[in-house]
Amino acid sequence: MTSNYNFKSKLLCTSIALLLTACGGSSGDKKPQISEVQEVITMDYQQIIDETVSDTIPGIILLVESPEKRFLGSAGVENIATQNPMQIYHTMPTASAGKPMIGLLAAMLADDNLLDLDDTIDTWLSDDILNQIPNSAAMTLRQLLNHTSGIYNYTENEGYLDLLISDPDKVKTDIDFLVFALNQPAHFKPGDSSKYSNTGYLLAGLIMDQVLGMHHSIALRERILVPLGMDATYYIGIEKDQGDFISGYHQFDDHDTTYETKSYLENISEASSPVVSSVEDMALFMKSVAAEQSFINDSIRNDFVGTLPNHSNGVYGLGINVDPIGDNTAYYHAGLDYGYHTQNIYIKEKGLSITAFMNCSTAPVCERTMDSLIKKVIANELY
Repeated sequence: MTSNYNFKSKLLCTSIALLLTACGGSSGDKKPQISEVQEVITMDYQQIIDETVSDTIPGIILLVESPEKRFLGSAGVENIATQNPMQIYHTMPTASAGKPMIGLLAAMLADDNLLDLDDTIDTWLSDDILNQIPNSAAMTLRQLLNHTSGIYNYTENEGYLDLLISDPDKVKTDIDFLVFALNQPAHFKPGDSSKYSNTGYLLAGLIMDQVLGMHHSIALRERILVPLGMDATYYIGIEKDQGDFISGYHQFDDHDTTYETKSYLENISEASSPVVSSVEDMALFMKSVAAEQSFINDSIRNDFVGTLPNHSNGVYGLGINVDPIGDNTAYYHAGLDYGYHTQNIYIKEKGLSITAFMNCSTAPVCERTMDSLIKKVIANELY
């Protein structure tokens, strides 16, 4: 890659639509592109992903699984320089697609009476932090997690980029990035509206650390990853000794240079973008939390799924979207990070999992290509 200065300059010249949030903040809650397609499409998924890889999209992994069928395939390469083929077991940062795990952990802790989701954040956080966040005395943990707190999104602060690319060998955690949200104006009073903000997840991470007396990644592993058998998943940065992940790539508006972004992310540890995972693990998680008979009880599920209407007549819970697709219900969350794009969907009535990874984030081509792929799969499976 080029120097840090040049990399930052390119980032600053890129529009917000490219996700200047390196944890998928602008489109981490982006809907899968769904339409009421009536035409039956017969699709060879391997052929589709083989034809989708390009100079901009180095590699793809796709899982489509239902009680009747299973497709798990990969195409392209996981590293442009070495030309190593992309494999179905490869892992990568899942960006905001990991937010549901943070939301679920908070719901589990609430069920154990270790915290109350509706307590205001001054229950746990220090005055030094609270005094620098507008409306902090009226802001609840639940509002942080369902994006109704009105808090400023730290990834929109230019200083965030400085820290992201500086000293890449140093592990940086929630408290390191929180500074970029302090003393910033609120978008609205807590509960008055909704606006996606990664800052809520930084604060939620710090709150859970306080409650647990340890970093919340330990509880995430003990309560979610291990019980579900998510052996390929680990907390990025904090648990980097648990595995490695593929290279990610990003091009800017001029398309002259392709940047490999892995080295800038492998030591970034944010609750807003928590885990490295595989498509199989991500699908297993979403299926497990949506299933009626699962490892969580009804109380946890009710808190997690939530009842807050979102922009598309569904609901947004604690880091998870639940939307109708005709007579079906989709549970989902996307993730977009520098160099990586994830979509993770479970359609409950069909028992259908659709999970896709791309090791690119160049806008608009990577987002549009992911949207197109997901739309085709849904049309093929549902209509």
